[in-house]
Amino acid sequence: MDKTAVQGKAPTPKPIETSITDSPRHLPPEPPLTADRGAPSPARKLLLFLADLRITVLLFSLSMLLVFWGTLAQVDMGIWTVVKQYFRSPIVFVPVKYILFFAVDDRTLQIPFPGGWLIGGVMFVNLLAAHAVRFRLAWSRGGIILIHVGLIVIMVGEVITGLFAVEGNMMIKEGQAVNYVIEGGKAEFVVMKRVSDKEDEVAAVPAARLQPGELIDDPNLPFKLRVREYMINSELLEVKEVKLNLATAGIGRSLVAKRKDEVAGVDPEQKHDAPSIYVDLVGRDDEDLKTWLFSAHLENQWITYKGEKYRAALRFRQTSRPFAIHLDKFEHKRFAGGEKPKDFRSYVRVLEPDGTERKVEIYMNAPLYYQGETFYQSSWTTDPLTGRADGTVLQVVSNPGWLLPYLSCVLVGLGMLWHFGNTLSKFLERRKHAQVAVAVRVGTR
Repeated sequence: MDKTAVQGKAPTPKPIETSITDSPRHLPPEPPLTADRGAPSPARKLLLFLADLRITVLLFSLSMLLVFWGTLAQVDMGIWTVVKQYFRSPIVFVPVKYILFFAVDDRTLQIPFPGGWLIGGVMFVNLLAAHAVRFRLAWSRGGIILIHVGLIVIMVGEVITGLFAVEGNMMIKEGQAVNYVIEGGKAEFVVMKRVSDKEDEVAAVPAARLQPGELIDDPNLPFKLRVREYMINSELLEVKEVKLNLATAGIGRSLVAKRKDEVAGVDPEQKHDAPSIYVDLVGRDDEDLKTWLFSAHLENQWITYKGEKYRAALRFRQTSRPFAIHLDKFEHKRFAGGEKPKDFRSYVRVLEPDGTERKVEIYMNAPLYYQGETFYQSSWTTDPLTGRADGTVLQVVSNPGWLLPYLSCVLVGLGMLWHFGNTLSKFLERRKHAQVAVAVRVGTR
């Protein structure tokens, strides 16, 4: 009779032991529970709660939703408006329109949601608490610590950028010198009084205060302002094209501002909004100075009050510099047979108050670095009559935290190399010991 492969009296095989397996007898005994170990203090409990990994997961989930809804919001709003409302604020009100993927077209129904600075602030606290509770200084933990330090650095960099970074433009005609930067997207109402041939006394009201119905009584202004209507973006029409005109003085008697949708962040041309405002000017003795129209489309308007002449305007915010840039020459070259720009560059002189000059050539990928700011060749101006390029547009960027994102990337990269390299080294070491142990057992049989 044939024998089968399974025999009832076959000896039970002995389990194979390797160097990476441990029987319970090799494990160190657990420390006995002592009754005198008291409960953690309230501060310790709070620290443990703040370091909870579930909070970390929740914060990352909220941040992904915020980025997604902020991206959808750029269909209706400008990039900088979205950055300010969604990512650089503690609370944002998200329209249900974006939550339902534009299934409805109503933006009035909104839900509150934590903004970027609130999520980032809580994440910063969660990260510090986790390090205080879980992580200890050790060579094997060095990679993880570097990664978290890199995350902290980029968070600090975003705060510095949001609070102190400045981005604007210098528009200079050939033969002209300019000492101020125009910050697009940040409007202000200004009243100017000439105090000398080269100096004006300027009182400015930021756009955030220009709310309809608001009475602005600023001691720096010669008169009070009552806002009738403020438009983030607008166009000007002739009076005969509309039925109602709010203005009773100034150029507003012949032109009317019409509200337009805000320039969307998805607009390929990325133009700036042109705000307009209707205001009632009220004297210090409550006398009526009529209703005026001011717009970014218009130049300054003259207002006479108590024998003094003032210039008033709604413009983008301007900040002066202690030096001026003079445009000697602007070159604009195109590809043959088309209008596509090939090269454009500015030949400028930096003029200091003491009379010293510095000649500089600014072109693509060759900006001017001066007094903590960077001047890039951005665009040019065109003569409306001849169509010829007659000036330059320099983009001016000042960001004291510009180096921190690069430093963060370096720290995170080194931390990942350290962590995964250390993990790979341990794995190869265990594998080597396991192979040696198997070879020794086979040789002793």
